Amino acid sequence: MIQERVLSRSLRLMFSGGAIAGFGLLALPAIAQDAATDKQPIQRVEITGSAIKRIAKEGALPVQVLTAADIKQSGATSATDLIQMLPSMQGFVPSSSSVNGGGAGVTTAALHSLPSKYTLVLLDGQRMAPSLLGNGQGGGYAVNIESIPLEAVERVEILGDGASALYGSDAIAGVVNFILKKNMTKGEAYATYGQPRASGGKWNSAGLTKGWGDLDNDKFNILFSYSHDEQQRITALQRSFSAQGAFFKFNSGGKQYWFDQRTANTEPANVSFNVRPRGSADSVATTGVAINPYQIANGNCGGPLAGPLDTQCGFNYGATVEDVPGSRRDSGLLKGTWQLNDDTRLWGELVLSSYSMTAQYAPSAQPMGVNSTDRFPQLYARYIQPYLDANNLENPTGDGTLGYRSVLVGGRADEYITDARHFAVGIDGNAWGWAYNASVILSESKIKDNAYGGYTDFDKLNALVASGAYDPVMGSGADQLRGALVNGTTFSTNTSKLNTLHAGAQHDLFSLPGGTSIISLGGDYSKTRYQIAYHPTILSNSGYSTQPASGNYPVGGNYGQVPFDARRDNWGIYSEVLLPLAKTFEATVSGRYDSYDKTHSEYIFAKLADASGLRPLLPSGEVGNSFSAGTYKVSARWTPVESLLLRAAYGTGFKTPNISDIAGAPTFYGSTAGSYRCPFPGSPGCQVAAQAQYDLLNGPNGASGSDGLQPEKSKQWTLGGRIEALRGLSLGLDLWNVQIRNQVLSAGIPEQVGFANPQQYQRLFVNPYPDPAGYTTIAYIQAPINGGVANYRGVDWDFSYRNKSPFGDWKAAWTGTYMIKQNYTTTAGGDINSDLGRFGPDNAVVFRVQSNLALSLTNGKLTNTLTAHYKSGYHDQAYPAGTAIFPVNPDGSRGSDSVDFAGLWTPSYTTFDWQGKYDFGRFTLTGGIKNLFDRNPPLTLQNAGGGNQLGYDGRYTDPAGRAFYITGNYKF
Repeated sequence: MIQERVLSRSLRLMFSGGAIAGFGLLALPAIAQDAATDKQPIQRVEITGSAIKRIAKEGALPVQVLTAADIKQSGATSATDLIQMLPSMQGFVPSSSSVNGGGAGVTTAALHSLPSKYTLVLLDGQRMAPSLLGNGQGGGYAVNIESIPLEAVERVEILGDGASALYGSDAIAGVVNFILKKNMTKGEAYATYGQPRASGGKWNSAGLTKGWGDLDNDKFNILFSYSHDEQQRITALQRSFSAQGAFFKFNSGGKQYWFDQRTANTEPANVSFNVRPRGSADSVATTGVAINPYQIANGNCGGPLAGPLDTQCGFNYGATVEDVPGSRRDSGLLKGTWQLNDDTRLWGELVLSSYSMTAQYAPSAQPMGVNSTDRFPQLYARYIQPYLDANNLENPTGDGTLGYRSVLVGGRADEYITDARHFAVGIDGNAWGWAYNASVILSESKIKDNAYGGYTDFDKLNALVASGAYDPVMGSGADQLRGALVNGTTFSTNTSKLNTLHAGAQHDLFSLPGGTSIISLGGDYSKTRYQIAYHPTILSNSGYSTQPASGNYPVGGNYGQVPFDARRDNWGIYSEVLLPLAKTFEATVSGRYDSYDKTHSEYIFAKLADASGLRPLLPSGEVGNSFSAGTYKVSARWTPVESLLLRAAYGTGFKTPNISDIAGAPTFYGSTAGSYRCPFPGSPGCQVAAQAQYDLLNGPNGASGSDGLQPEKSKQWTLGGRIEALRGLSLGLDLWNVQIRNQVLSAGIPEQVGFANPQQYQRLFVNPYPDPAGYTTIAYIQAPINGGVANYRGVDWDFSYRNKSPFGDWKAAWTGTYMIKQNYTTTAGGDINSDLGRFGPDNAVVFRVQSNLALSLTNGKLTNTLTAHYKSGYHDQAYPAGTAIFPVNPDGSRGSDSVDFAGLWTPSYTTFDWQGKYDFGRFTLTGGIKNLFDRNPPLTLQNAGGGNQLGYDGRYTDPAGRAFYITGNYKF
């Protein structure tokens, strides 16, 4: 009889005499399970973090298992909901990041506050095609877990320890392994409906799973699963804590302040330009003038979200965004397994998923150049020249800038459609005393960004202005813009392909005092390719030869780009040996060697684009460095007595720079997340406003040798164990540590650091920089670098207790993570930065403590569960004088001079969920309430986090409020 095959190198964690902690549901003690199966054949399963199949038991590595029951009890409707509520998860990409935060419809997993690119996500133990992450999400690549069909998942295994010695690059923080259902012969259908107490945010889902054929009796099994779910959006105006947007009062230290992050892009538009006395010599310095002609003529700023801002008008963009984007998903699984003979099993699986997220944020904000010749000369003659004549001034450069926003055609909206396909076929068997497996994996993810609202065609806008039908300065004729909308245009298509060939085998070696030693050998060969195709208007004004002849572009869009097409091959071999040195002690030693080719890029450009002419396209070829590295891991478990398990592990890891860090070209990347004073006062690129957003340039480091990017190297260790001193009581504790050297910082030096120290980082500024929209500014280059050292350390705990009482069986489970250390340097020997308990320079927060506490009572067929979710407080973003914090005048208005503000203390945040379940037999009815006490997120003043939400941080809290749901499950 063939050993049980699990479609992954996955770790099955079964607590010896204990319980599995997963949202409070506890498994039966392993001892009881063993007793119940004494007469069954002993089967071996593969374990996450190990290549060796073995009898299921808790091993030397800390792994959390979420069973199907745990998943249902969590109330999660997607893989994102399930994973991102775990205490060990920090630093992931939430859906709110897609609201102008660079998320692009992608959500991720991230263990222990390391960026998502360090957590390897597997499906049945197989790698999936990843998605490109923006600089605001830590850069690199990570699997979009929104594409994983939760209905098809049997369990999830989370390894909280580095596993590069087995899996290679990307597994420095750990592994999340989604294991799909298998060998089902019955069917199950479910439907869920949920609705918050407040408006917006309704959700529903339904699914069906059915299997045919039993492997033992029929020698085959076919499994089919399909699910559909939808999430309604929540807008900022639908929640009190976000409706105030970017302009509101708050209290701190017994004083009242105004928070003012309104922008100078508004409709009717502001006009800014440089002036000096008419007839002055060229050496006379210019001064900046900013006016709003509409306000001068009418005494107001033209709308409820616009108001006076110094001599201009400011727009409260934060009140126009979404807190939660709307989404829908269809996903399916088709899986077949055939028992060819007693020693050979053939299998294949196909996972398809189509996920659509529609994210809306503020109307198009577009600074645009204006002059007397070829860029809106009508507006220059109508508004700038009369001002100059009336004040006996001259404009030495002959140009100016419109601070424009297309308010009346609505907010910008992007529809991100992710189509994922994962196909795998393989064979498992026994031959000549070896248990072997081999597989071929073809995985692809394609993300389309479609214009869904708010973006306008520049050429059409220009024609409307030229004809006099539309005046953006006075806002007249704005309804004419509807004909200029570019809805339906596919801005970009990102295609990620990962094809892998895997083979492995294991064999018993020799007898040791604790049992038989086992060796495992294996290898992988992978081909990775990533492509980005852009609409011609997005290629406009890049400064490179791939830009089209037309200068047309979508107003408010991410134009100025170049095509991307790069690929890289790699291979790796590994070995692992299990050594049961005694009945109570076993050790595991593993090692791996990986080799990565240089990155092949189809698009190579001469140099950084500037105003001196188009940069030519060079022949395609290899860029960057090739990489190779060996890694190892040693782990051990010791059970001195039956009720005590001690474990430890030490290993090394590495991560190669991602191909997007190496290939491509420096391109326009929008504006800075924050607003800053001019870094070089008096220079041509300074903006007129005292604080302004400047341009960003994003690009690779394609150099080779010592000038190119080097691989990251890591060291990881864990020390912990589990004790079960009392019947029903299980206490698990693990201390872990990760250190990364040569950390690749995809965003380079953080913008906050660069703008705070412009002289030190002068090499990263392009001054002046010709913005593709036709005005002069300053650009900050975000090019990947090898940073210094990053340190992460913490404690994960997992305590559980179960007992019987006259009222029924009750269970308690408390899981959590305490962060002891988190810091990093941007250069070798540089200043130490940290996000631990504070809003850090990379615009992120690492919570000192995150935990879940669940209490469950089962009385007959009825089960009630109460769960508490806790996040500790942190020190919020600070604001120097001249930025966003202003005193309150006696009449309640905003003071004129901003103050130096050290930052709020954002308090801890605790929410409670309740769920009740009644089992009728084949039919189960579940009802629940999320955020039982309807607690609002705590106030934060951050304006540079994962998205455009203000007043709270959408990366760390759920804005839905109290929400009710009901689920029906039927088995047949």
